[in-house]
Amino acid sequence: MANVAGFLQKVSLFQDLDGPTLATLTSLLVARKMKAGEIIFREMDYSDALYVVERGRVVVSKHVHNDVDVVLTRFHPGDFFGEMGLFDAAPRSATAQAELETFLWTLKRDAFNEILSDHTEIAAKICYRMVGVFIHRLRATNEQAREAIRWGLEATGYSPTGTPALLGRKST
Repeated sequence: MANVAGFLQKVSLFQDLDGPTLATLTSLLVARKMKAGEIIFREMDYSDALYVVERGRVVVSKHVHNDVDVVLTRFHPGDFFGEMGLFDAAPRSATAQAELETFLWTLKRDAFNEILSDHTEIAAKICYRMVGVFIHRLRATNEQAREAIRWGLEATGYSPTGTPALLGRKST
C-alpha cells in the first residue's frame, strides 16, 4: 500500500494530504484493471464513483447521433474523472472507455461520504482541490461551446443584424 500512497501523492486531487492521511484514503479505494477497449461506464449509467488513472489511458466520449460519438477528452496517469458521481446519482453524462490496458483506483460514493463524515479535514482538502478542477473544466467547456456556436454561425452565415456574418473577417 506504500506504493499506492506514493502514487496518490502525485495526483493533484490528493497533493495536500500527508502520509497517514493517504494511508486512510488508500484503505477506502478499490483497484480496477481494465482491458483496452473495455467500457468503464456508459453515458446514462448510474453514477456512484470517482476514478483515478494510475496506468493506461481513458477516452471520454459523448453520443451525438446514431453511430456518432464525439471524443471530449482523454485522461492519463495521475488524472481523475467521474467526480460528479460522488455528489449526485444523476446518470453519467458521457461514456468512459479504457483506450489502452488501464489500471484505476475507484473511490465509491459511500466511501467518500465516510470521508465527509468521519475525516472532515481530509474531506475539506479533497473538496478544495476538486472545486479547482471543476472551475478549470467548466471554463474549458464554455470555450468549446463558444467555438461550436461560432462555427455554426460561420457555417450558416447567420448574423443577428440580418447581414451576412463575417465573423473574424473585416468587410471592405
